[in-house]
Amino acid sequence: MPPAKNERHAEGARGVLAPARRRFLSACALSPLLAACAAPNRVVAGSASSPAHPRLLVTEAEWASLPARQRRDPDVARLTAAILARARSDLAKPPVEHRLQGRRLLGVSREFLRRSLFWSFAWRITGERVYLERAQKEMLAVAAFPDWNPAHFLDVAEMTAGLAIGYDWLYAELSPAVRTTLRRALVDKGIAQARHGHKTFKATHNWGQVCIGGMVLGALAVAEDEPELAADVLAAARRDAPIALAAYGPDGVYPEGPSYWVYGTAYEVLLIAALRTGLGTDWGLMAAPGLLESAEFYAQSIGPSGQHFNFADGGETGGLPVALVHLARERGQPKLLAAQRERIRRNRGLTDRFAPLCALWWPAESDAERELPLQFIGQGKQPLAIWRAAWDDPLALWFGIKGGGANANHGHMDAGSFVLEWGGGRWAKDLGAQDYDSLERLGLDLWSMKPDSPRWQVFRLGSEAHNTLTLDGQPHSATGMATLTQLDARCVEIDLGPVLGVPARRVARFSDAAVDIEDHIDVAPGRRVRWAMATEAELRLSATTAQLAFGQQRLRLDFSGTPVTLSSLDISLPRRSYDHPNPGTRQLIATAVAPADGRVRLTVRFRRAEVEG
Repeated sequence: MPPAKNERHAEGARGVLAPARRRFLSACALSPLLAACAAPNRVVAGSASSPAHPRLLVTEAEWASLPARQRRDPDVARLTAAILARARSDLAKPPVEHRLQGRRLLGVSREFLRRSLFWSFAWRITGERVYLERAQKEMLAVAAFPDWNPAHFLDVAEMTAGLAIGYDWLYAELSPAVRTTLRRALVDKGIAQARHGHKTFKATHNWGQVCIGGMVLGALAVAEDEPELAADVLAAARRDAPIALAAYGPDGVYPEGPSYWVYGTAYEVLLIAALRTGLGTDWGLMAAPGLLESAEFYAQSIGPSGQHFNFADGGETGGLPVALVHLARERGQPKLLAAQRERIRRNRGLTDRFAPLCALWWPAESDAERELPLQFIGQGKQPLAIWRAAWDDPLALWFGIKGGGANANHGHMDAGSFVLEWGGGRWAKDLGAQDYDSLERLGLDLWSMKPDSPRWQVFRLGSEAHNTLTLDGQPHSATGMATLTQLDARCVEIDLGPVLGVPARRVARFSDAAVDIEDHIDVAPGRRVRWAMATEAELRLSATTAQLAFGQQRLRLDFSGTPVTLSSLDISLPRRSYDHPNPGTRQLIATAVAPADGRVRLTVRFRRAEVEG
């Protein structure tokens, strides 16, 4: 019978569940998987009379230490309280229903996963049966669904993950009949569809990570009852897991942007954690080039405002990133979580579906920890540079710029694009993604990256919407990739020639007092070069100067070099029927006509200033 107090629960965990886990790990250690470091033939768990559950994601030491960590760390206490409050308020909600949005059940899968984790967590740390009963009711509801939408396998993966965790964490309190029902759903609607792998396993992006992670969680949850099936799924996962991991190389820049880093890497760390707690190995996945470094990429991609450098199909903000928590602990760098501590203190994003794991994995701060660098420059398919004047100043200058190109999963025509914050405002912004359902309902082939794809007709995805250069109103090359070269610690050069089709380079220089962007383009005389920056600030233009205002904050842009015509373009309203609006947003545009020698040389200096006149 579960205790009503955290301390009693911890004592029970040490006295009862830890030996069961040792039996499970001992049995697995003798399996062909670990003995031969090859694909498993069989996964063995404890006997039916002493099931080795819970065994997914969290060790008994982590469960047992939570009360003490809450006492030592007010942010862990705040996060835990927020989770429990949401778990309590969710009790009044009816179970989720099998209802597609467009072609996706994904929203339902994610909501179920969140409820499963929140109620299972609440039960284990409070012992209040209302959470156990409600979690069981929810799990039985999704087990009764006709399917988990295998046509969109992400939906299956996230549903499987949610049910596997709930089944495992609550196993000891479930009746044999309920266990059987849930296990059959996990098998029939989940992991049996990936017995020898699944086509999604070979994806080079977040799909591979999510689908492998979900299937491994399901396989480990039922391993003692479905040993052959579990072994087959694990063999396929081990074979294919390195494919998506290659995206992190060489130094951590995730090609799909920060938002999709949060998603894909969440399932990467779930996979690693489940393998460690379930099999005693992570298959060497944590050592993949760039994976640990990607934690710094993500932390650096958050500006002082808390918003992302939201390139690709990314959003400006997100929930509490469980991947960052896990990797910060793995790296021994809790300072990577500074922005997340601020999020907790402001009670933002604390209902993220993986928030319970954040509470259980949150690392303790250390005075011996090294300071974080003020810049991050990384390569890969979407190379970028990010600088900041300080980590602890919400008004500090922060600037990011990227190379790369459109030919990547969730890619935009945004090579050369930049974002800038200063004084607490985001002066230069990325419009981000448009939701997929609104476009797919029109039959738009949104996922083709070919040059003639209708994807590039969507305003937010094309080059015209981004803070970069275009020529004569023509889009960037859909296949070109702009390389980035680091010139020194505060200067990079981006070769825009492959996306513009002419010799072109953009140089960005950073200091604590200014940012300079220099553009060098060689074109035929008379061609029109368009420089653009999206902003929500008020604009005042003169011949060579743009003054921007956010309340009492001011920014001045000085244009020099080739003569330009400055203008402001309202982009708040949709261009086409399928485009979404961009409320309150305009573009600052500088247009240059190539002179007789074809050499366009343009420098823009960004600096704080008072309003003139």
